[in-house]
Amino acid sequence: MNSRTVRPRWWLGLRNAACFLLAGGLGILAYAAVTHRTGGLPWGGALFGTVVCGALSALFPRRRRP
Repeated sequence: MNSRTVRPRWWLGLRNAACFLLAGGLGILAYAAVTHRTGGLPWGGALFGTVVCGALSALFPRRRRP
């Protein structure tokens, strides 16, 4: 891996937040389809988790092996 292929920290945070939001949204929609409940879905929790996931992955990126 060279310096041109290394992504900045904000990019990793944004990518991980988008993946969390996509997976959380699909999970919420699957829960609504199985339980037949449409009101009161936890979208606020999914958005909060997205922000936390993005912030933590930007602040603490994974370690790379040498």
